[in-house]
Amino acid sequence: RIFLLNKLGFVWFVGYDIKWFVMLGELRKYKEIHGHCSVPARCSSNKRLANWVSKQRQVYYDMKEGRSSIMTAERVDILNNLGFKWKMHEDNWHDMLDDLKEFKERHGDCIVPQKYSPNPQLGRWVYTQRRAYTRNSLMKERITLLNELGFVWKLRKSRTLIK
Repeated sequence: RIFLLNKLGFVWFVGYDIKWFVMLGELRKYKEIHGHCSVPARCSSNKRLANWVSKQRQVYYDMKEGRSSIMTAERVDILNNLGFKWKMHEDNWHDMLDDLKEFKERHGDCIVPQKYSPNPQLGRWVYTQRRAYTRNSLMKERITLLNELGFVWKLRKSRTLIK
């Protein structure tokens, strides 16, 4: 019954409904300033918004799993239309993969210096992928995507390839 009521957009907590739209307004303001809805979890300028964004992801997954949730399909649509990202880490990983593809197009390889000044995040990300690979903590799907790109897993200190 709860699932069906949620599907219809039943509002369980009226006070929460008003607060939700107030926080949505805060998220819109954040997007106007920053150009995205990816509020950092430790956003010192607006901790309340950071907590709310995190909560939206949590109740969204509850809804997707069929558990009781205050998330509604209408709210999902509103957040989607605003450009809200439900899987931050997954989206960021693929964004960095796109940056690596661009690097390879320009330089002919995937050997990004750790302190690559045009895109410092990319250098750190590449290092992190290598470290995760050596620790066997990188998902097979990601290993496959990086291999298809010609990713180099081991480098010598002189930055030449280990054969």
